[in-house]
Amino acid sequence: MPTKSPKPASSSKTTKRKTRAKKGESKQPPETNLTALEDGDALLNVGAARAARFGRCGGRPLVTELEREVCDRLTGGGVAHSHRPRHFEIKLEDESLAAFAPTIVVRGRGREGKVLVIETLEQANQDTVRKIAAFRALHGAEFFVSVIAPEAVLDEIPFDLADEMLATTELYALIGRLTD
Repeated sequence: MPTKSPKPASSSKTTKRKTRAKKGESKQPPETNLTALEDGDALLNVGAARAARFGRCGGRPLVTELEREVCDRLTGGGVAHSHRPRHFEIKLEDESLAAFAPTIVVRGRGREGKVLVIETLEQANQDTVRKIAAFRALHGAEFFVSVIAPEAVLDEIPFDLADEMLATTELYALIGRLTD
């Protein structure tokens, strides 16, 4: 009498689920078109596909090359930091409400016992500048705001935008102060 050989475990009775796309639909999930959004809205740009090319830190995407450079130097210096850990509701000059997420937050390292907020600007985007100014006006007592940008950008933004304005060439000074 012939004996049956046992079937391998991979050919068990589990069935693969087949999904069919309806006519006119692709099998891939649709991508969200975030490129049509304004570049000044940091909250919405965080999820944009273009942010992924600069890497991640603590699970958060790094949005610009300058943010990645600051992150790498902070990490190399052993300075604990977080990217966009919280969103604040701010009131702009025209009395409209907006949301603001600080680019980098370093707790316990700001001057005068304040939390340090590092904003990186690769260009003088007026929406972002307005949000930083509104944030500082509302929360200046508890946060020390540092802006890091190329010198050409620093020339285009108000001098009193932040507690500290640093050119990208002076980044070593900030990192040195934070690692001491």
